[in-house]
Amino acid sequence: MKEILHAIIVRVRKPMDGKLRNRLSVFLICIVISVIMWGMIKLSREYQIPVRFRVVPENLPKGKVMIANPDSVISITMKAKGLELYSRIFSTRSNMVTISLENLRMKQEGDQYTGFLRTSKMLKSIAQQLPGGFEMSAVEPDTLHFVFEKSFRKKVGVRPWLSLDFSRQYQLYDSVRTDPDSVYISGRKDIIDTIRSIKTERRTFSNLKADASARLALLAPPVWPPVNLSADSVTVNLNVEKFTETSMEVPVSIRSGHSNFNYRTFPEKVTLTCKVALRDYNRVDPSLVTVVVDLDKSMVSDSERVPVEVSRVPAFLKIIRIEPQKVEYLILK
Repeated sequence: MKEILHAIIVRVRKPMDGKLRNRLSVFLICIVISVIMWGMIKLSREYQIPVRFRVVPENLPKGKVMIANPDSVISITMKAKGLELYSRIFSTRSNMVTISLENLRMKQEGDQYTGFLRTSKMLKSIAQQLPGGFEMSAVEPDTLHFVFEKSFRKKVGVRPWLSLDFSRQYQLYDSVRTDPDSVYISGRKDIIDTIRSIKTERRTFSNLKADASARLALLAPPVWPPVNLSADSVTVNLNVEKFTETSMEVPVSIRSGHSNFNYRTFPEKVTLTCKVALRDYNRVDPSLVTVVVDLDKSMVSDSERVPVEVSRVPAFLKIIRIEPQKVEYLILK
């Protein structure tokens, strides 16, 4: 056989065998056309074949969380033309049907609740979800089983997932605010007890130099059984302001448990470099800031220089530098 094929190929490649080459080309074209015609005839006929569908329960009983769904896939025997049927089989992403559990009857067994539905009573609902041109002839299994537990509920905070990039001299005036700032989650007690917050989808803000807001979806934790959220999204608000630097001199206060002595620091004042929003620039006043040195700590460590600490500062001021960071002190008799 190999020798025959080799001989045919050799003869086709020869320049003198142009007629044979043309005949072979015509022969191959006829084969391709025949295959196409055969396929079109086959696909135009009606077929009956089982197709698997994923079951998606909805309208779950109030106060219950589904912990098991043994029959999460059903097989629907469908009748349709070949082209439509096979296109449906290959588009597996859309192979799903929703099942309402609104009227599900349940029986309690310890901490769990069990219920079942007959697929024969859901044929009309399932048929309505099938695309046009399909006819349903059978559904398996004949019964769908569901297992539930009591659902618990608690309130958790919302954690925005943001990436912020500011224009020069701009930054947040205050913390990021979300509306609402918390949501209720419900589900199995052992699961929701481990959840401390709910994160939003990620959002990037670039070149910020003005207030901004966005509606962000909430990301349900990847747990099974899944938890339910009281809201599916929140509004994130960013208060952006232009900032500038300013400096001021502040006297150093002395903290000591030895009231019988008088003290003096060198220098007596330190220079604070602060960052402040332009809207608050006129509010800057050295009297609003208190810096102290703790001489008792210095005496214990036997150090001649004492670090300066800021004990009081308004919220609209951010201390960048303290110069000098340490001062010397003198005990006066």
